[in-house]
Amino acid sequence: MFKVKVEKTFHPEYGSCVRIANETATLYVTLDYGPRIIHYSLGDGPNVMFFNGDPAYIKHGADFDRSFYPGAFWNIYGGNRLWVAPHNFPLAFYPDNEAVNFEILENGARFMPKPRIETGVRIFTEVRLDRVSAQVNIAHRIENIGRESKEMAAWSITSVDAGGLEIIPQPLSQTGVLPNRHISLWPYSDMRDGRVTWGSRYIFLKHDAGRNTPIKIGINNEDGWACYLNKGLCFITMYDHDPKAEYSDFGVSFETFADDRMVEMETMSPLKIVQPGEWVEQIETWRLYPLDDSFAAIGACDAADEARFSTLVDSILPSGLIVAP
Repeated sequence: MFKVKVEKTFHPEYGSCVRIANETATLYVTLDYGPRIIHYSLGDGPNVMFFNGDPAYIKHGADFDRSFYPGAFWNIYGGNRLWVAPHNFPLAFYPDNEAVNFEILENGARFMPKPRIETGVRIFTEVRLDRVSAQVNIAHRIENIGRESKEMAAWSITSVDAGGLEIIPQPLSQTGVLPNRHISLWPYSDMRDGRVTWGSRYIFLKHDAGRNTPIKIGINNEDGWACYLNKGLCFITMYDHDPKAEYSDFGVSFETFADDRMVEMETMSPLKIVQPGEWVEQIETWRLYPLDDSFAAIGACDAADEARFSTLVDSILPSGLIVAP
């Protein structure tokens, strides 16, 4: 009989974790910090998530000392994390370096770090794995524990490992003489950047470990998905985009960031005025597929051949869930 095994364990790289696994997929969620969904693999195969093993790859300094406490620092750690949008420096970089409470649920667990008094919020993350397949359902929630209302959105950020190719769909709705998409660019983003191919159906971002100049792009992703091809796997994140809602950063529900270490795939809930005691949430669904031999090397290919990638995407998105043999 198929079942999901949920247990507290210790991982030599990640530290104390909750391991969530079935016969098809394995997840680790950290308990010493975060939380972070730090590991996602098919069985004991390669991890699609980025893991930061460099203690110098942190943010700290006078702004952190004033906003939090002397010596405060923020570590990306890797994997999936929950932030509060709109972005705010340094408050977004809350130093979540303390132990995380958790409770085991059916097919998963709920993670509950301590309230963040400095920012007036408390976050919750639920992770549940399908009994049979590699599908993961993630529910992120941010509660306003302050005394005043706040305009905010739940911002789910997934850091995936170096060396892959990201595929982001562009809106294809026919709007006549009116525009049909918002594309946001950050000051450090260069539209001539060779890591990005602007296709007619997709935007492609090829990670390059030799380029430490960051790039960030946002789009009103009406299809509500993006995928990342790496290590012979296709990782897909899916969410609901509301075309009538207001989103942060000039109206985009999906953002992506890359530097020389990793790629971030970021989804947003709509902006909302949140009263004390209320919350916003973002729901994501993940899937992980093995790539067959004809596409396994795609992560190293030039993204100019959009038709080839369209064939891959069309073959994966409508297909059924991948289950262990």
